[in-house]
Amino acid sequence: MHATIYDPTGSRAVDAAELPRWLAEPGVTVWVALVGPDAFGQAILREVFRFHPLAIEDTLNQRQRPKVEEYENHLFLILNPVSCEASPPFRELDVFAGANFVVTVHPAEEPVVEAVRSRLAGGGAATASATRLLYLLLDTVVDGYFPLLDAVGDEVDDLEDEILSQPQTEELKRLFGLKRRLVELRRVVGPQRDMLNLLTRREVPFLDQREIQYHLRDVYDHLLRVTDMLDTYRDLLTGTVELYMSAVSNRLNLVVNRLTAITVTVGALAVITGFYGMNFVRTWPPFSAPWGVPFTLLAMAAAAAVLRLLFRRNDWS
Repeated sequence: MHATIYDPTGSRAVDAAELPRWLAEPGVTVWVALVGPDAFGQAILREVFRFHPLAIEDTLNQRQRPKVEEYENHLFLILNPVSCEASPPFRELDVFAGANFVVTVHPAEEPVVEAVRSRLAGGGAATASATRLLYLLLDTVVDGYFPLLDAVGDEVDDLEDEILSQPQTEELKRLFGLKRRLVELRRVVGPQRDMLNLLTRREVPFLDQREIQYHLRDVYDHLLRVTDMLDTYRDLLTGTVELYMSAVSNRLNLVVNRLTAITVTVGALAVITGFYGMNFVRTWPPFSAPWGVPFTLLAMAAAAAVLRLLFRRNDWS
């Protein structure tokens, strides 16, 4: 557990035993970051903050969809930060926000929490109200989606180039993997967009609405941009799959055309050789003529050259 208080003089860490006193202190904002939560963290949620049992139960059940619940004296939000390297890429961050406190719950060390703490250490600790802390958490989570989308866009561009040069089955597997990743991201972004839309359209009594409404609109606008990018990349991936199928079909047609050209050429030569393989008593050129074999070979070469020219004019080889 990491408990920090913020007041006009700055910020400092406090012990769990001091939380009730600081929660009752006017002008002080309390931020508690819990990992797990373990039995000790659950006791703090239940006995110190007196959160609703259903909200505490949700902190124990990870991998839930984003949502916001309003209780008597606090909001409960489920956010899904993203990571480009991890698999699965989404984590869960549970947030309790009240008039003078914010409690974050996460199963492991959370980069979003560290990023917000760094932003506050850069000069915003003196004005770190619960409303501002909530905004910073939302803003950091949403901003984390853009690097993942940029990586997806770069990979789509690379796949298009590879497919145009030489389509392989591996590219198709990567395409479907990207589509699956976009579907997962859309499943996360959609509920969070609805959640922010709900917060911007209604007044929450224990949050400073004048302080947060413009910031929430900004975060909502970022989520709209993320949604637009998701739809764009989904269309690009659909077009890339069609491009792959077209490239494979064109490659197959090219192979068939070449095989056809070879078959026709071999067939023409077989006609010439087959003619001289018949049991004729007299033929031309005569079997006894010394120039007969060279003439036949020259005729075969001429037939192959003419067919080759015809195939090249029709783009068959």
